[in-house]
This record gives sequence, C-alpha cells and structure tokens, in this order.
Amino acid sequence: MKRAPWYLAALAAAWLSAPARGADAPSVVWADFRTAPAGRPRPPVNLLQISEKPGDVAADPLGVFDGGVRVSGRLSRAHGSTWSTLGVDVGAGRGGAAIDLSAFRNLRIRLVSPVEQVLRIRIKGTDTRLQNTGCYPVLLQKVRGTMDIDIPLAVFEPEPYCAGNGASIAQTLPAVASVEVTANEPSEEPVRFEVGRIEFSNAASEAAPVPRETRDAAWRLAWADEFDAAATGRVDEKRWRVHKAPGGAGPQLDGNGRLLLPPASSLHVRPTGAMVYGRIELRAKLPAGNARVSLQGAPLASLDWLEAGEITLIEKEGADLGLGLNAPGISDEPAFHASVELTPSDDGFHRFSLEWDPVKIRWAVDDVAVKAVLRADVPPGARDVFEQWPFLLNLEVGPGAEPMLVDHVRIYQKDELAAVSRARVAAWKTAYDSLNVAAPVARPVARPTPPRAAAEPAARTRVVTCERNKFGLMMCY
Repeated sequence: MKRAPWYLAALAAAWLSAPARGADAPSVVWADFRTAPAGRPRPPVNLLQISEKPGDVAADPLGVFDGGVRVSGRLSRAHGSTWSTLGVDVGAGRGGAAIDLSAFRNLRIRLVSPVEQVLRIRIKGTDTRLQNTGCYPVLLQKVRGTMDIDIPLAVFEPEPYCAGNGASIAQTLPAVASVEVTANEPSEEPVRFEVGRIEFSNAASEAAPVPRETRDAAWRLAWADEFDAAATGRVDEKRWRVHKAPGGAGPQLDGNGRLLLPPASSLHVRPTGAMVYGRIELRAKLPAGNARVSLQGAPLASLDWLEAGEITLIEKEGADLGLGLNAPGISDEPAFHASVELTPSDDGFHRFSLEWDPVKIRWAVDDVAVKAVLRADVPPGARDVFEQWPFLLNLEVGPGAEPMLVDHVRIYQKDELAAVSRARVAAWKTAYDSLNVAAPVARPVARPTPPRAAAEPAARTRVVTCERNKFGLMMCY
C-alpha cells in the first residue's frame, strides 16, 4: 500500500487539530437550524440543566425545529440553590472543531421569548476548566418577543468571580467551540425561549445598529410645563419653588418658549408635581459649567440628599456628563452610574428621559437608551429609599456657569401605576401639609465625583444599550 509523504500527513493532522478560520468571509454562520443539505450535519445542540442543589431545575426535551431550537422547563430555589441554569449549548458545525473567529467584531443572534426575561449569552472555547467554572466571556441580554440582535463582541467579559482566572473575549475568539444561551432567574411560571440563527459578522462590512427609544403609548401626560407664558416672562410659581443666590438673577422665561436658568439658581417642583413612578422628558441645552437635573426624595423629616435618595437624569461637572442613582450604600458604586457622551446637535439642545416603575429605572439621551438599573440589583437599604416617599424634580445650575435653557418638562404616567402613585402621594401630601415642612433644599452642585469605572475599549462606546449591573456583568437592552 502506497503511503502519503510524511509532511502531508503532518499537515493533515495540524489542520484537523487547529481551529478552522473564518476570516476570509464577511460573516460566519454558526448555526441556522435549517434543514441541512445532504452530507452536512446540523450543529451539535446540547441541553444545559444544572443547579447547585438537585431538583431545582426541570427541563423538557429540546425542541429542534426548522429555524431554531426551543428551550422550556422550570427554575426554582425550592431546594436551596443559590444558582441554577437552563438553556442550550450550540457547538461548531464543522465536526465539532473549534473555529478561529478573531477577525470578527459582532455576534448576530435571533432570540425569542413570550415574556420579558434576561438571558445569558456565553462564547466558549476549548479549555475544559474554563467551561466547567463558567469563566468564558458572557453577556446579559434582555429579551421579549422576537429579536434579531447585533452585539459587538467587545462587550463580552468573564464573570467577575473569575477574577484573573477568566478568559477575555480576545483570548476566546481564536478557538471558539460553542455558543451558550441560558436562563438563570427562578420563576413561578415555566421558562420558555427560543434560539435561532447565530452568526459572527465583520464590523467592517456592517456596524451594529443603534436602537432608538420610542415612548410607549401607554404613558399618558400627567404634568407639563412648556415655558410659553411669554406675556409675563415669569416662572409659574404655583408649579415651581424658585431659588437664587443673594443678589443674583432668578429663573425666567426668555419669551421664545424656553426657561432660562442663570448661574447659582434652581427650580424645585412643588408638591403638586410630586411623583412615584412615571416617565420624565426634558429637552435642554446644558451650560458650559456645572448643572444637574434630578429627582430628589421628599421625606417628611429633614434629611440630606444622600439619605433622601436621588435619581439623576443628567449631571454636568465641567466636561464630564453622567447619570445614575444616589442612595445609602450605592452613591459610590459604578454599577449604578453611567457616563454620557452627547452627539452634537444643530441647536445644542438634547432630550433627556427617564422611566421609573416598580421593576426598573431606565435612562435615555436623545432617544437612545444608555442605562438601566433593575430593582432586584439595588441593595435593600437603598431600595427602601425609592419606596418610602415621592420624589420632586429639581433643575439647578452651579455658580459661574452659563445659563441653562430648557424647552419643556413633561411627566407621564401609566394607568396601572397611577393608582399606586396617587395613593402614596396623597398620604405624603396630607402629612406634608400638616407638618408644613419646607421642600427639601437642593444640595450644592459641586460635590465629589463618584469614582468612575475604568475607561472602556473604544468599540464599547458604540453600544449605547449595554451597561454593568451590580455584579459587574454587562447587560444589554
């Protein structure tokens, strides 16, 4: 029998053991779950069903159909598990061999969920130890309905508990063995979701889209000031408490439908505008100096801003812009704050909005989502602050700054939240009126800046829908 030359055998062995390369194409389809042509096997698909204590995960058989794979089952903590996982692991279709995806920038994936839930997407390599410890890079993605998602790979990171033992995305991409999608939150209802086409694409061929926020039609206008009382030029003091520096100018209307806030001045919404849950929209031109727009807690006792709590729509300190939550124990936590970069506009105005409901608080700038904090991620001591009393909107400009111009302020409410809000505000207002307590005094604009997270890679700045939760994991919306 004639044998092949030794160097051909060596090349063949190297090819079979080395990762396949996908760099020559604009994209690599990892799995599409379509009926495979003759001779081409479907990608290996494995059910993941793991919990810390036996019995806390119950899984139905995977439903592989033409176009996707369906996961269903139950997750609980009934037997004492602090973590549990239900999902699917989709291996490489090329006979299970790892694939070199280091030339690609985006992961495209179709996810389907009948209810809103957070799914974990993990990109795994060939190291068994890292697979078993869950220390390959991961991303949290909120899903509801059918979503075709384009995610920059730069936002994938190993779990914080892995510390220096996890693999970065740059270390993982040269030899990708599988893509894992799992649900991890216990629920009284069955867990169901589907995974469809998975593709790795080259950022040079198509950049990730920037999702735009649209206001849910269920939000109804409950309170507004359009600042169009040009006849008087004065702020409506039935709606606002006016504060100004001694001898300084106070807030006024410019006659063109805009509020002008001079340096060292502020406006505080009167109790008629107090809110518990809702949506705030504000269109403003920020000054060159310091300024802040926030919801400040309105307790009946005299507390400082930290104890009362604050939800910052936007805060400007020199060239730095940010937003987030301030409350006992979390004011210095980067997980509850975000930096903001404004895209230049023709007139210098920008739209800042915030949605607050019993489950989450979500921020957007110029109709682009930039931050979300889930109630479950807020420590109980800080969470209580946002459940004890209403909040009042505050606009302020620091000393020495340019004036801030505001086009309008609008507060919206949903029918299902209105009853809760009315009851809490009414009880608070009755006690407020009986005690005749003055409105909380706005804290000074100048304050120590909370420590900011380390600078992130440039690629991440394009992903305006991703941010870290309290565990340091990236979550996308």
